[in-house]
Amino acid sequence: MGVIWALLSVVIVSTSQLALRYAMVQLPPVASLRLFCNHLLTLQPGTLPLVAGLVGYLVSMICWFLALQRLPLSRAYALMSLSYVLVWAAALVLPGWHESFSWLSFAGVMSLFVGVLLIFSPGPRA
Repeated sequence: MGVIWALLSVVIVSTSQLALRYAMVQLPPVASLRLFCNHLLTLQPGTLPLVAGLVGYLVSMICWFLALQRLPLSRAYALMSLSYVLVWAAALVLPGWHESFSWLSFAGVMSLFVGVLLIFSPGPRA
């Protein structure tokens, strides 16, 4: 059950990251705090994805707490690295994001994925 909570946390935090990125493209720069706050208070485009991303982080943290109660930290944290894989892949395929593919990035993402598989592979019995 811990793996399920951890994977749910990964999916939610990845979706939250994408929502926050989308929101920050829509919203004015945070450096202009007055304009930024005014934009939020008047519910301009980008406000809903920002709130959804922040709420998603909270929900993800609850799932993470439940995962940590049931899994060793070394295994749970390995699963968390899958969020890098999901966000990288989503940024490549989502329309309008203009992320570029590179084989070097692909190799890095695949090494993360293989690392998780190695951590979860059955080892020699003691």
